[in-house]
Amino acid sequence: MILKQLPPVGISADDYEYVEATCREVLAGVRHSADDGTPLYFPGGEYEACWTRDFCYMVEGAGKLIPAEEIIAGIDYLLAGQREDGVMPDRVAADRTPAYLVFGEQPPTDNAQFMVKLVAACMELTGDYEVFLQRRDQLCDAMEQVPRTDDGLVRIDRNRPHSSYGFTDTVAKTGKVFFSSLLYWEAARKLAKLCAMAEYHDEAHIWYEQAEPLAQSLEQFYDDEYGLYRAASEDCTQLDLWGSAYAAVLRLGSKSQERQTGQFFCEVPEVSLWQGHVRHLPAGEYWEELLTDIEPETYQNGAYWAVPSGWVAQAMALHDESAAREFIADLLEVWRTEGVFECISPYTAPKGEGYAASAACLLGAVRPDRRLG
Repeated sequence: MILKQLPPVGISADDYEYVEATCREVLAGVRHSADDGTPLYFPGGEYEACWTRDFCYMVEGAGKLIPAEEIIAGIDYLLAGQREDGVMPDRVAADRTPAYLVFGEQPPTDNAQFMVKLVAACMELTGDYEVFLQRRDQLCDAMEQVPRTDDGLVRIDRNRPHSSYGFTDTVAKTGKVFFSSLLYWEAARKLAKLCAMAEYHDEAHIWYEQAEPLAQSLEQFYDDEYGLYRAASEDCTQLDLWGSAYAAVLRLGSKSQERQTGQFFCEVPEVSLWQGHVRHLPAGEYWEELLTDIEPETYQNGAYWAVPSGWVAQAMALHDESAAREFIADLLEVWRTEGVFECISPYTAPKGEGYAASAACLLGAVRPDRRLG
């Protein structure tokens, strides 16, 4: 199985070197030691634990800057916190205490997928099949506990709302939820590929059979009018800007759908983009239902983030490469003058200085182009 993605955006060699150096510096700043000496990578800012999804993004985007033995140690540190029922921890503290819940009575619906993606990224870096083989059962157990509908989509009961995708963990999306389902499709395909490469052909077939119909099911969220996907089927049926950009990167839809997504970001940047950062929803919109109070124009309810900036740039490049590079240049200007943050807003102070996933996700979405000045 070939897992195609959109290519990285070409930027000048100088800018690429700056992004890489910045990423290296940020990673050094978030590296800590657990009480038992295990090297851990915290997200940055005020976060004091190893988060499953954040560490995944660091390894996927900037794994070449992290020693392989530290990646494997971090994977096993997180896996040691897996519950007996298969639930992966949302995060694990320096004293090895795992946390499973954020808001609501159920765990977020993305940690199993991120654990699969993390192990897959590590194996791609090391070429060592044992990284996967020794952890295969735990990964499969985790994926099997994610709540899903008959058509394979990740679901959240409207009567028991809880966190979904971790970067919207304050948002009460209910019904079928898009981003976690997209991640499930991605992770199932990665599991199928890993099992096939390790010659576990029966298991590879099982995961392929889980992934294949999901692509069609995910089209339920697509809004032809805007060329974007919606976040959920019940509460918060709003346009999901992050999910739409990542769907384009993963080549979920048709080529025309991918181009339409890129065109949206290029032609109406004021609706969703500011200083190289990306809002969760179009400007002026706020989440219809929240799990905790978040003021409008702040954090996950209206601030602008750097984690999805690389995905947006990759989608934009399908429509206008120069616009994609200008968007990245805007982000780098903020980094050079103010620093790397989790999110920024025209109305409040930046949040989460030295946020590693911001830097790592951009590094994974760009490449040096010597033809550019």
